[in-house]
Amino acid sequence: MKMMLVFGLALLLPSVVRSSTTDDADASRPTTNLLVVPEGWLQLPSHELVLDIQQEFLEYDARQNAGEFLAAILNVLLGVNYAVRLSDEFLQGEIKYYRANLTREVPVEMSSSILTCLERARDSGVLDWDCFKQGFTRSAEMKTTERHLPWMAPPFRAKAVTLARVNGTNLACLHLSLKWAGRAYGGAVQYSRRPGSLPGERVMVEGQRKLWAFAAVMRLTRDGQTLFEKTYPREEWQKTYITIYDQPVWKTSQAILQDIATGLRFKPAPAAEPGKTKLRQHS
Repeated sequence: MKMMLVFGLALLLPSVVRSSTTDDADASRPTTNLLVVPEGWLQLPSHELVLDIQQEFLEYDARQNAGEFLAAILNVLLGVNYAVRLSDEFLQGEIKYYRANLTREVPVEMSSSILTCLERARDSGVLDWDCFKQGFTRSAEMKTTERHLPWMAPPFRAKAVTLARVNGTNLACLHLSLKWAGRAYGGAVQYSRRPGSLPGERVMVEGQRKLWAFAAVMRLTRDGQTLFEKTYPREEWQKTYITIYDQPVWKTSQAILQDIATGLRFKPAPAAEPGKTKLRQHS
């Protein structure tokens, strides 16, 4: 899958050669996203947490970006042997999205099957990954299944991903609140008709699509107390973007993933003070 990235996950591969938003904007980057977080802020003795992701203004066109981001977070946590319990609020948000976009997500039988599995999971309290396999069709394009991450591509150590109890838990909770925003832009993609083709044989395809960005707040809580919190302002819109690595959704996603990875590192042991050696005089 295309979702594997620098931390064992991936977002989209760079394909946009040139693009520009419809609005002129300041190209400066928010400095808050660059603040260094302390190592080990996410180190938990139990290696278990609740993951609660809430997404405002999540539209149909941003679904793939959102799914890949979620899959990336799961892969980072599972990669260090954490057990993850998805919050009931997150599950409700997924059910709400699929109900609202049931006829837009094609093939419809796939999205309908995903919705059924999610509803069964919430009713039973058990996340059955085998249920989602029933909605997979070999004829569906890979890009279609990527819109439904992580459901259509279970993460590594998927059995370590379960559901949190509806009535709450004593576990630490990693909250992520995302607020999505989009801008229409015109772009162009250059590709070759065949491998090793001459420059004159390359084709430039232009079109219109929507560019996505989000602001976020990441918070670690336990027993009603906030142990860590960081705000990620939405990246400012730029007039042009050369590759996907320049785009807002990539930059903010990477900032959050890097902070999670930093939080999972063990804190360096404090340096011991050099001992004083006493010299003995021998007669």
